Amino acid sequence: MLLKTRINHKKFFLISLPTTAAFLLFARGWNDIIGILVVYVATVLHLAMLAEAVFELVKSQVTDGHIQNVKDKIMYLFAGKLTILILSLLISRQIMGNRIIIPVINYVIQIFILTFSIRTKGRE
Repeated sequence: MLLKTRINHKKFFLISLPTTAAFLLFARGWNDIIGILVVYVATVLHLAMLAEAVFELVKSQVTDGHIQNVKDKIMYLFAGKLTILILSLLISRQIMGNRIIIPVINYVIQIFILTFSIRTKGRE
């Protein structure tokens, strides 16, 4: 699993949790808090599956020169991440109503946080 070695989890959660806590301040009640947390958990799962799929794709390109050997795994990861994201947004839409934009904005910010948390050579 490339995710353990390529993502700095400490940095990700140190930035991610306060950002989500800031969005929880916009909640009007328990329903909003539950909706935001449902989307946050789904976002973390979605981003983990996305990162794993991309890392597998890049690794197979570098080592083999083609993606034939990991095509099924990548397909299942992308299908799973899409299912998780859609279900969480549908559930949160039912819970929060028109205020669903709050966790959606948090989701977009989490993508940038994940990008910032990727370990590269020469940067820790």
